[in-house]
Amino acid sequence: MKTFLLFAVQTMLSVSVFAQKQDISIDTDQKELQEVFDWAKQKARSFVVTGTRGPVNVYKKNQSADIASYQPAYWAGYPLRTAFYSRDFCHQAVGAHLLGLEEENFTMLRAFAASATKERKWFPLWAINFDGSPYTLDYRNDDDFVREIPAVFELVEKNAQLYDWTKDQRYLNDAALLLFNTKAVSDFVALHDIKKPNGVAESEGSGNIFKGTATYNEHRDQTLIEAGDGIGSQYQAYLAFAKLLRLTGKRSQAQAYNKKAKVLWNYFNTEWGVKNNKELYNRGYDKNNLPVSGWGKENSWFLPLKEITDQRSNRHLNYLDYIDAQLGSKEGLPENIEAITYVPELFFKYGQNERGWKWLKYIISKINTVHAMATLTGTNGDYPEVSFVLISNVVQDMMGINPGAKGNSLETCSHLPQDIERVKVSNVKIGGAMYTVNQQGISGTTLSYSGGEATQYWQAGFPGSHPYLYVNGIKKKSHIGQKNGFTYSYIEVKIGRDRQYTVATQL
Repeated sequence: MKTFLLFAVQTMLSVSVFAQKQDISIDTDQKELQEVFDWAKQKARSFVVTGTRGPVNVYKKNQSADIASYQPAYWAGYPLRTAFYSRDFCHQAVGAHLLGLEEENFTMLRAFAASATKERKWFPLWAINFDGSPYTLDYRNDDDFVREIPAVFELVEKNAQLYDWTKDQRYLNDAALLLFNTKAVSDFVALHDIKKPNGVAESEGSGNIFKGTATYNEHRDQTLIEAGDGIGSQYQAYLAFAKLLRLTGKRSQAQAYNKKAKVLWNYFNTEWGVKNNKELYNRGYDKNNLPVSGWGKENSWFLPLKEITDQRSNRHLNYLDYIDAQLGSKEGLPENIEAITYVPELFFKYGQNERGWKWLKYIISKINTVHAMATLTGTNGDYPEVSFVLISNVVQDMMGINPGAKGNSLETCSHLPQDIERVKVSNVKIGGAMYTVNQQGISGTTLSYSGGEATQYWQAGFPGSHPYLYVNGIKKKSHIGQKNGFTYSYIEVKIGRDRQYTVATQL
């Protein structure tokens, strides 16, 4: 059936119906953060299309379009385009999980995995309609479709992350995911390592997105056959695949891929990333196999974001300074807000809390600004990535809440900036447990949980060197280690359901 579509995304989405999800919420002394988090929850949920019918293959206003039944999914890409995109999905998935969109995440990830075939040289589709079919704006045939190398590897990384958050066995056992993950870290790399054979996946070098590019940066200053966001994402894909293998009992294969990750990390830090570069990092290689340095936006900041840079080195610290400086310049700041949504995570990750908050505040300040592609999006806040990622920026990056290494556990390490005295988040779901976490600055954390196993394990961490921590007022010897280049102190606490625990650096 065809219909003449006057496209009004919010009108259509307002009638979307989906199962009631857990209601994550925050309570904080920072009024602006409170208001924007509440906005982000509602805005992100307005992009859910599960259980509805609507148009497919729409890419412009007033377009005639087929109508189809939508699978569990949410908007991930320009709101004018009736599809979800691999890059956007990867960046939105943790926020979506925190909002309770577990079936949507699995369905969308599996759709990308199943779209990667031998005929497509194991590239997944770049964009997929909400009914699961190829989005024809970005797909013409198996030799002519949009593809960008980092997305292949980020999908593998996201598989492992979503398993950590959900403990959903489908992420370990689904046949389409198993095949895609295996091919992504093996055959895909081999098929795309021809011009510069060094174990790094590369593009064919034309810069044409329908032939494949090495980088997410489509506003590039030159063509790269290998790029920083590609090699960084490949490194994380090896680690993720090793984790998935270990979780399914394949220990020897897991060790082999951990070794591959280590070899790639060493190669980057001794040659690829530093060749002919005395101070900072190369961000790619050109068609003549020459290193390219300077500012490349995604292919620059993805290097530390994916943890392939040596966190112990001055070069790494200088590069974080360089990224902040470039973003602070008129020439270096991306016009599209969705690119900047990666930046708070980057700085919070490395304990640079004030910078993380600075860039999160910048994003918040631009929510009502007209988007760089206003004809496709409207305001910045209408771009789905902004609201979804804001949720994960607050909970995962700033509050430092993550699944733990064990099956029924979590880790916390606050990255609250000086402007914020406290943030309490309720209904954070990890596996079968629902947690409430209250961060008091960077010196105290209170936690409780309901559901899940009767016993959970909590690794309570704090920036800095604290030989002792206080668990419900009792002094305990702590462990001191290094995490993403900064010193932190932590203690493991065995916790029971429906009880409250507080760990602090002092009484």
